[in-house]
Amino acid sequence: MNKKMVGVSLAFALLASSLIGCTKPSSEQGVAAERASENTETQDVPQEEESEVKETGEFSPADAGDITLRFAWWGSDARHEATLAAMDKYIELYPNIKIEGEYQGYDGYQQKLMTQFAGGTEPDLMQLDYYWNPEWEGQEDLFVNMADTSLVDLSLFQKSAIDDYMTVNGKVIGLPMNSSGFGIMLNKAFFDKHGLSIDTVWSWEDMIEIGGKINAENPNDYLFAIESGTTTGGICPFILNAYQYSKYGHYWADDNGEIVATKEELTDAFNVLQQLFESGAAQPLGEASLFTGQMEQNPKWINGEIGFTVDWTATVGKYKNSLPEGQFAVGRPPFAKEWDNQEIRLVAGMGLGVSARSENVKVATHFANWLMSDPEAALLLGTQRSVPNNSQAFQALVDGGAIDSEISDMLAWAEEAPAAPVPLIEFNSEVGDIAKDICEQVVYGQLTPEQAADMFLTDVQAKMNTVK
Repeated sequence: MNKKMVGVSLAFALLASSLIGCTKPSSEQGVAAERASENTETQDVPQEEESEVKETGEFSPADAGDITLRFAWWGSDARHEATLAAMDKYIELYPNIKIEGEYQGYDGYQQKLMTQFAGGTEPDLMQLDYYWNPEWEGQEDLFVNMADTSLVDLSLFQKSAIDDYMTVNGKVIGLPMNSSGFGIMLNKAFFDKHGLSIDTVWSWEDMIEIGGKINAENPNDYLFAIESGTTTGGICPFILNAYQYSKYGHYWADDNGEIVATKEELTDAFNVLQQLFESGAAQPLGEASLFTGQMEQNPKWINGEIGFTVDWTATVGKYKNSLPEGQFAVGRPPFAKEWDNQEIRLVAGMGLGVSARSENVKVATHFANWLMSDPEAALLLGTQRSVPNNSQAFQALVDGGAIDSEISDMLAWAEEAPAAPVPLIEFNSEVGDIAKDICEQVVYGQLTPEQAADMFLTDVQAKMNTVK
């Protein structure tokens, strides 16, 4: 085993302990718009069929007859291609099974999925984000309980990932698909042009000072770019909350649904957010937001006019593939200047769920388990969702030398000092929308940092009181 492989194996072993607590069809094609209308209520879940799954450990899809499954996910083109290749392999193994892919970018995916569930037209299998777990509470029976079927070997997944990220009200609603760390995606062309070291660990304050000078001398160049974002990414989670945690050691909310950041802390964080854009360190928000969820397609990124953005290891592939060979690098995320807290977020938050209302629950569950654990499937999927959480799949990538050094570096940095999990209430869509709106008003100069802090404490808390 070479040095890189040893490093990755150690990284995975550490991950297991550190996570505790803490040209195929387009996206719209193949959507079975006329799913059985009777499957519209939670009580319609075919419980007898689910029980049969539990009792039938040697089930083979080859004996299931001709079946068509729908599988939905979000991601980049590279992830789409990898997933489609794995689907083709499964169809090759079981020619009686047809799988239709429904894929798109992250933006709008959750809303589409929720609408489908409400109308009883959800796909048989779907990629999930643990941020949405609070919105599944009380509706967890919509998913196959992965702890209650012999078609899945949960022992191959990290127990902490199952418990902390995939369990809602005692039911395992999905299989953990990955383990992902947070950091910066860096364009070497920009750093070489401006004489910057790719090994720099940036503070938000240094970004404002140095990025502002670069932009003043080169108006087309921006050290940093980020979109307005969603409830799970963008300026509020990745700047306001990241700065708050780095400097003050806690997020703006707690697990009880209370804002614990003080007015002074929020004013400080909003001031940093405002200065990033006013200084010219960050690309104007309106321009960057044109590339929400696909910053790697931003022309300024491709042309070396943007230095870096922040994102997860699951996205390394798309950023790396967007630049010429050798021009991509990663780094630790920004921290507050001269503060000791340099903890990095590390999650296993992406899951693969199976609808309990599927007419083909057994085949869908068999495919889900195969996709997450089969060595050949693992090699076809690669690291387009960061490294797999399943130990058997992970080992297949290690043996195949298929894990990029950038991913292993980011995971290793996060494992050195993993940050506490962000309270899930911060990702509630209604709470997140209000928080994002306040952040945008600060960036556009419509609110002072002090006014934003006051509004945040009243409006965000009021909404949290209604949803916690």
